[in-house]
Amino acid sequence: MKHRFGPILLVLGMLCTSCAWAQNDPGTPDTGVPTQPGPKPAYTYPDATPSLDFLSQAAENSSITLGLGTGFTYDSNAYANTSASQSWWLFHVTPSIKIQQFRPKLSWNISYAGGYQLYTGRNRPANSNNTLFSQHASAGFLWQMAPRWQLMANNLFLYTANPFDTFLTSVGTPTMNNPNPVLFTPLTQYTQNYGLMTLTNQLTKVDTLSFTGTANLRRTSTYNLVNSVPFYNLVSYGGRASYSHRFSPRLSLGAGYDFNSLDFGHGQQRSGIQTISMTMDYLIRPNMSISGWVGPQYTSTKSVLCIPIFGCFVSYDSLWSTSLGANFGWQGRRDSVRVGFTRSVMDGGGPIATSQVNSVNGSYRRRIMPKMDVTVGGTYFHNVSTTVSGRSYDNLNLTAGLTYRLTKSLDATAQYAYIRQTQTNAFLIQSGNYNANIVGASINYTWNHPLGR
Repeated sequence: MKHRFGPILLVLGMLCTSCAWAQNDPGTPDTGVPTQPGPKPAYTYPDATPSLDFLSQAAENSSITLGLGTGFTYDSNAYANTSASQSWWLFHVTPSIKIQQFRPKLSWNISYAGGYQLYTGRNRPANSNNTLFSQHASAGFLWQMAPRWQLMANNLFLYTANPFDTFLTSVGTPTMNNPNPVLFTPLTQYTQNYGLMTLTNQLTKVDTLSFTGTANLRRTSTYNLVNSVPFYNLVSYGGRASYSHRFSPRLSLGAGYDFNSLDFGHGQQRSGIQTISMTMDYLIRPNMSISGWVGPQYTSTKSVLCIPIFGCFVSYDSLWSTSLGANFGWQGRRDSVRVGFTRSVMDGGGPIATSQVNSVNGSYRRRIMPKMDVTVGGTYFHNVSTTVSGRSYDNLNLTAGLTYRLTKSLDATAQYAYIRQTQTNAFLIQSGNYNANIVGASINYTWNHPLGR
């Protein structure tokens, strides 16, 4: 979520396929085995939890996929900064394209979805979100540079005002690589860019050394000093060096050093966060895993408050704390469960900038028919400012989703989200509660064709 993205960002993970627009056979679990030769990720940081997906097996073939989706979203309380709740309807039409190719030492993919979003509300004031050309774009590659060296990179860009994008893009599990997957900007025009890159050295069959970098940009249309806070806009860079040793086919232990730089409001608050962590990844059963990390964390923060006539005031703060987290994943023939917890200093989601974030989340997915599955989940965040005593931000999200595969190329989805946010001792914005019910439905068509045929 940043703009000046550092040249090269390094991280670990698997070849990005953020968009599951590929065409698949319904009702088949994802085995993760490509049907075409291609490099395989050398190492994945403790997030190797079983997949939650039953219906949309990612097609690991060189192919081009075209798609078209349309649907609606209803938000019962779209704009929280007004005295009375405002319900809005969003209608969208979104065409998409994705190209991916697999070679023995290189695989890559690129995708784009650009759609038209229209807001309408009875007797509601006009605003910049009424009509919007939304854009989703991603690209990535995985390159086996040498027998023991591997380079992976991907980038995701998002420009939208869809409340399912700005609140809950998906039910995520907090991790060291993505510790705060829920966005806290209520229904606003939203720009986000996230890039990462990982250089991995397979020292031996059981030892792995990785160097990682990230860059993020976040911008919102709500930023002005009159009705909002400057902390919604964020530029962030980060890096990580980690080592892992596999003691057995089930147990891996490791250690890592992280540095993350947060810049809110172009210098109005800047924080440097350093973490030394011990990591663990244990495969309880082939379909069940648990992972975690723990270590000391040091945060230094510079805050600048400028008031007309009186000038600018600068303050410095530092904090020692403990960073820790754990993830659990299990998958059966028809059911899948994920549960996660994290405690760390990081981006507080906008309203309070650098924060001590405590989060708990869980999700459950079940295939109730060969062509239908349902997902329910919940996430709770308790964010406390590291610089102002008593300033906190609580966020509760409950979600439910239903996917039905009408044909091999056509599927329908329905979503529901309940949002509850509570702010105390907020800066420049009104403290209190915000509640919203969001309902959406869409139909998506995809056409897939192998490359070179």
